[in-house]
Amino acid sequence: MKIVVINAYVRENAGDAALLSVCLRQIRQAFPEADVRVAGMEDPSVHPAFEDAPNLGSIRRHVADGTVSLARRLVRKLWVGAIGAGLLLLPRPAAALLRRVLPAEARREADALAGADLVVSTGGAYVLARPGLDGHQNVFFVLLPVLLAQRAGVPVVFAPQSYGPFPAAAQRRLVARALGRSPLVLAREDVSVDQLRGCGLPASAIVRGVDSGFAFDPPPLSDWRTRLGVGPHERLVGVTARRWLAPAAQDVYERALAETIDAVQDTGARVVLIPQVSTDYLGDDDRIVERRIAAHCTGAPLLIEESVDYRDLKGVYGECALLIGTRFHSVIFSLTSGVPCVAIEYEHKTRGIMADLGLGAYVLPIAEVTHARLWALVEPLLRDDTGYREQLARRLPDYVAEAGRFPELLRAAA
Repeated sequence: MKIVVINAYVRENAGDAALLSVCLRQIRQAFPEADVRVAGMEDPSVHPAFEDAPNLGSIRRHVADGTVSLARRLVRKLWVGAIGAGLLLLPRPAAALLRRVLPAEARREADALAGADLVVSTGGAYVLARPGLDGHQNVFFVLLPVLLAQRAGVPVVFAPQSYGPFPAAAQRRLVARALGRSPLVLAREDVSVDQLRGCGLPASAIVRGVDSGFAFDPPPLSDWRTRLGVGPHERLVGVTARRWLAPAAQDVYERALAETIDAVQDTGARVVLIPQVSTDYLGDDDRIVERRIAAHCTGAPLLIEESVDYRDLKGVYGECALLIGTRFHSVIFSLTSGVPCVAIEYEHKTRGIMADLGLGAYVLPIAEVTHARLWALVEPLLRDDTGYREQLARRLPDYVAEAGRFPELLRAAA
């Protein structure tokens, strides 16, 4: 059996790497003898494989390659986009000939899709759009491999993920066409279910699932307290941050985090700023933001400056007594380690999943972050987190068990 996993991201994003890791493990649980390959955003000449699954590269990576100039990226998008449209619209014999003129990396993915027995679109939050041309091209290139596989008669399954928003009718029609043909579409929160229903998918076509990050549980790889220079009985509080807002609003958010870090450290706890994402792709490196936050602090927090393997990074969250988390998979990594979290929301996945766990009161939208509002959530947990931990003990086991159901759903859909 040949299986292609599409829409994978980069390993320097620890959350997305965890989702891909779980996806590959669960595929192999469902189909132990399968030949599994990955089509994602990593350059195959740099990373030829991910956890023993060969890396094909992808159409999306080729057209969005940050190592080439903007002009070349635009030419690639126009050229590959036109060919992609032809592959979907032309008669099959003509489309087969047209596939040969795709650039090599894009052709590898297209050929693999046409020869697969099953395609799995990995978990995450990438089937979405914003207003304007950029939103249209994002939806097109995300769904192009789905449509190519479906045209070849290959079933495409969507692992648990978030969907939307889709501000334009054309975007909603394309989503409905691609996902409406899938034997399994898993949405990881109710907001995404509503987004898909707004595209015209019937409720019966959508399965309510659980983020695969709740099934990510690698063994500890490091003694993080020794690495950080924190004593065995010192209280450690983790913080994750990211670039998201316009410059002025981003500065307000960063200064509010710095003020809260100072307040936490005034209680005698140590704070560590944790880079959940450390890639230079699209300038999305949390260390840049976290250095600015540290510079605003009165007392220096701890900084993790190196790029840490996603399996190793999971361990640092387990050493914390509390997490103030913007990157949502840092929240998931902490919750599954039994660590209470205050979550700063930048996409609806945060609100939806925290509400599932009965923890919606501990979510603060990123645009509304002030020290006063954040401290009102953090300070009571520093004093007494018993109720939070009891809620986790009640709700988390069933949630984790649900995340483990994907192999049986996959077998049923294949």
